[in-house]
Amino acid sequence: MIDSQINNILKPTLSEIAKLFIKLGVKANHVTFVGFFFGICCLYFIVNSLFIYSIIFLFLNRFCDGLDGAIARIKGETDIGAFYDIILDFLFYSSFPIAFIFVDLNNSYSVCFLVLSFVATQTTFLTTAWIIEKNKISISDGHKKSFFYSGGITEGFETIIFFTLMLFFHEFFNYISYIFGILCWITFFMRVNFVKNILKTKKIVN
Repeated sequence: MIDSQINNILKPTLSEIAKLFIKLGVKANHVTFVGFFFGICCLYFIVNSLFIYSIIFLFLNRFCDGLDGAIARIKGETDIGAFYDIILDFLFYSSFPIAFIFVDLNNSYSVCFLVLSFVATQTTFLTTAWIIEKNKISISDGHKKSFFYSGGITEGFETIIFFTLMLFFHEFFNYISYIFGILCWITFFMRVNFVKNILKTKKIVN
């Protein structure tokens, strides 16, 4: 919901850090895969109920997710880089709640609901971008990306907030998951309505 504002605040700092990494010969894809490794470490510590460590690796994962984009903007964005970034993000996002089943089997129902909610937001995220690109619809979303990023009330920043809450207050994981899942479904319907209106407007114009 406020990703664009957060990006505007962090972009100058990330750009300076990115320049240092570029001087060291580090590429955006390298950072993407290192970030995914940090994500796996986060999952490992969740499974073993070592939540302080998992918080550290969650933020390392998210830091890398911002840094690889900053490097790509300087060196030049590539389709394969965007491909790696998106699929590894989605794998980490979906695996994160699943790890809590190993903490407590009673989390299973809320995990299933949340993962299904992620499927809803992820599919509308990708299909909205496809619709926009296929129909060559020009939309200014306020920040440069490899393709159109559809908004909602559960974007990257909100995901970090809810994941952090799950780690700090893991005994309330079920409640946090249901709240997050409901917000994801609201985002799903917002995107469906957005695409419907865009295509309706395009049809009228044409």
